[in-house]
Amino acid sequence: MSIQWPLVFFTLFIGLGCGTFVGSVILTEWYGRAKQIRTISAGIAIVSIGVGGMSSILHLGHPERMFGALGHPTSGIFMESTMSFLLGLAIIVYILALRRNASDVTCKIIGTVGAVLAVGLTFVNGDAYVMAAIPAWNTWILPTLYLTSAAVMGCFCIGVLVVRTVNYSLTTTTVTTAESAATTETAATTSMIRCATWIVLAMQAVMLVAYLIHIAIAPYPDVTRSVARVLAGNLALLFWGGLVLLGLLVPAALMTKFYTKNSEGFSLKLGLASVLAAGVAFRALMFLLGSSVKQFF
Repeated sequence: MSIQWPLVFFTLFIGLGCGTFVGSVILTEWYGRAKQIRTISAGIAIVSIGVGGMSSILHLGHPERMFGALGHPTSGIFMESTMSFLLGLAIIVYILALRRNASDVTCKIIGTVGAVLAVGLTFVNGDAYVMAAIPAWNTWILPTLYLTSAAVMGCFCIGVLVVRTVNYSLTTTTVTTAESAATTETAATTSMIRCATWIVLAMQAVMLVAYLIHIAIAPYPDVTRSVARVLAGNLALLFWGGLVLLGLLVPAALMTKFYTKNSEGFSLKLGLASVLAAGVAFRALMFLLGSSVKQFF
């Protein structure tokens, strides 16, 4: 199957938006840290989801026909569109609550509802591709990989926002206050984000190995979706360079430089760019492995 680029960027930006929003809610509402990033992280999330939605529409030869699919509640388009709308609405309500200085409990409830919708939307994005006619896609591992991909992107995006906010505060306060803020308010936050990033990177590595095993043992084996093609064939560069190097090794190496200095802020931005590129590589690889079983019948 050829790469469906609009769908690649649809799921990529949806994953980025959902991962960023969930990470922000967990960090700010549940742990009460770095609350100054709440508005900007919610804004990034809703913009990303909007860009993803536009990318999805570009995939349709006749976008107006999408409304026909919305009449079938069991279709993937219906579920993705409905959850995207509900998530966007929840984020807007969350932003309004922040702007109106709503209570911490109110913001926490609204944010948690949105976070649950975000996790569900990310899983639905991956689950929409699970189908028996395409052996390489016919596994629950695929939507789980979509979840881990979103989590990794979200961790790096939140890390960039935290470092950016801290660096800004350092330039607008006195030296004594800045040093105190850097040591007392950000050390625990950066440690939490680093720990979460290590966990989701490890989960992504495990799920990637599990996906390779699935491809190896999937029914109706064919060279177009073989492990040999992925590890040593014409997809090897995409796998080793995109998924392993950019998706695992580079982010893991950059985690050792996660502090609040400007140079480390650049490292986090580089890490975000790296995992975004890896997200594109993973989705492209998925489509290139998407040959059907029709030749067997």
